[in-house]
Amino acid sequence: MGGDKVYRHEQSQNAQLRQLQSLEGRTDYLEQRLQQVTEYYNVQPEYRDDAYNYLAIGNSLTLITSWGRGICATQPDGDYFGLVKAHLSENHNDVTAYRINFSSWERMGERRQSLDLLNMLLSDKLNLVTIQLGENVSDTSRFEADLEELISYVQQRAPKAQIIIIGDFWDKERNNMRKEAAQNKSVTFVDLSAIIGDKSYQSKEGTPCLLDDGSTMIVSKAAETHPGDKGMAYISDKVIEKIHE
Repeated sequence: MGGDKVYRHEQSQNAQLRQLQSLEGRTDYLEQRLQQVTEYYNVQPEYRDDAYNYLAIGNSLTLITSWGRGICATQPDGDYFGLVKAHLSENHNDVTAYRINFSSWERMGERRQSLDLLNMLLSDKLNLVTIQLGENVSDTSRFEADLEELISYVQQRAPKAQIIIIGDFWDKERNNMRKEAAQNKSVTFVDLSAIIGDKSYQSKEGTPCLLDDGSTMIVSKAAETHPGDKGMAYISDKVIEKIHE
């Protein structure tokens, strides 16, 4: 009987946690939607027919506002997005690249309700879209199906783009789910399973990171499990290997 009570208590706590995360995701979505409406001309991409156009959709590994880039990269262009963009710039005369923190999708109970955040960022001019999402997903019961729905949404609105799904940095189960979703939708998958749990690819508490304005951000204990420079370089190298140019 005691064990049953403990189980029910844990189930209740998990349900409350999922509800809280969903509420946080909904709040983030509404804030981003408001920004898109009120600052339309500042956030509207300027893709061009004569440029190579790249969009990165992800979470804090792709962009966190307080850092101005993927978290824990020590240099402004040292995250995987910046490294991929630099590679593209070496091979194309002109590159336009945008990114969005789409972690609200990860946390929302009904993920499809956040898809319209991508509307102004998706275009038939896009050549490449990378999707790096899943680390913040706690309830994986619909994750693979929802990821497939997201891929379909991108395919419809960016029909000429190569779509690359980036694997999970922390969890092998979610990594495999991403792989399955990519295979089911016939898009490219970048496997990160070889470095999952390898701390040498993670950042470290106390690491100084230079920001765009010249100030310094210090990696916190809570953030240190994110990719460090070695991890970001690994992700970018694996993405670059898969790009069709």
